Amino acid sequence: MKKLLKLVCLILITVAILPKEAQAASFIDLADETLLTEINYLVDQDIVKGYSNNLFKPNENVTKAQVAVILTRALALNTINIENPNYQDVTTAHKYYKEIAAVQNAGIFDDVHTFHPNATMTRGQMAIVLQRAFQLKGSGNAYFTDVTEQTSGYKEILTLAHNHLVRGYDDGTFKPDEPVTRAHFSAFLARAMTLSKPDLLKDRAFIYTYAYYSLNDHQRYTLDYQFDHHDGKNDVWVVENLSSEQAFPNELIYGDDRIYGQAIARDGNTHYDLYLELPLRIGVILHEDDAGVTSGKRVTVKTTNGIVQAGEVQYSGVVILEEKSIINGTVKTYYFVDGIGLVKELHNDIVVLELLNRTMKK
Repeated sequence: MKKLLKLVCLILITVAILPKEAQAASFIDLADETLLTEINYLVDQDIVKGYSNNLFKPNENVTKAQVAVILTRALALNTINIENPNYQDVTTAHKYYKEIAAVQNAGIFDDVHTFHPNATMTRGQMAIVLQRAFQLKGSGNAYFTDVTEQTSGYKEILTLAHNHLVRGYDDGTFKPDEPVTRAHFSAFLARAMTLSKPDLLKDRAFIYTYAYYSLNDHQRYTLDYQFDHHDGKNDVWVVENLSSEQAFPNELIYGDDRIYGQAIARDGNTHYDLYLELPLRIGVILHEDDAGVTSGKRVTVKTTNGIVQAGEVQYSGVVILEEKSIINGTVKTYYFVDGIGLVKELHNDIVVLELLNRTMKK
């Protein structure tokens, strides 16, 4: 009996220490791996659930009632002290009355006579409810060829695109009148829930000291990074090698309200290892087929609120980026902290850069 209790305790402890992503359901019908991060996030948060036999049914359309339930969970809406919206087709006996009333009370759904709980949500309607639910701001140019000022949800669709929550289709369309699927709604919701606009730049007022492991000569170095000047586009950080006389190239960091770029200045050439649009949210933010300086690489935001140990400090609220080269399979993982910048970097699980400390400039 004691052995059995020990075994049970061991199992419980093992489950408790497993990373959340490992506990996410492994759905066998998710062919589009570009949405796995978002779907796993919602499963881990107990916001969406799968079906029996490890099925998610990603291509099924979501109904208005299902969206009400999911949003109630995502926003932790009150379902006790609610006011009856008096929808003619949703009585207090309806299975999802509380959730439907909660989202209507929150101003997410309109105050109308009928709700149509079993009607499918269109992609345009999805944009409207997500903009209202998360109070999203911002707009931009007409991103999509089939979205005009006459389109229902026109402003909301542009707001979602401005915040990088939606990309649209390869032909430049958004398809606002098509039903939204479980996979797509899950992805859009998870992105809205994790939307973040962190400051990824190094703080010019500090000297950064990193432990560096060179994959070229397999030597370990201690490097000091110090802001030197702004060259008209980039912050130029001079790198001093404290371990030997070996010279290291300067680091260039470009940043404004919408862009973060990270480059190495070598032989008069500037090569950006990262070039990202802000704000960030979880999921694939750059596909390997996209044009630009990161062509051939898939960049995925694994989390915008993670935890990492660097040096003797444990950081929270960490943005974790994974960059995978489709050409050679190399995976780089970057850990950024808001207001501090890069604190850790891995190449294929090898720590190549780790912030040891920051000291204020004198």
